[in-house]
Amino acid sequence: MSQAATPRKDEPGLRCPVCGCGHWRVIYTRRRSGGRLVRRRECRHCGKTVTTTEKLNGR
Repeated sequence: MSQAATPRKDEPGLRCPVCGCGHWRVIYTRRRSGGRLVRRRECRHCGKTVTTTEKLNGR
């Protein structure tokens, strides 16, 4: 029997908008112009997918 994750306000990081879990699997990573990374992530708890964009520091 699974139990929904309870989001905690004091924990940093990306949270699933559906279940509140903070554990992700990266499906793929792409480099974009300007030193950006685009990652497709999947929640390990419910399977919801989200896309994140990261800018690399120092470039």
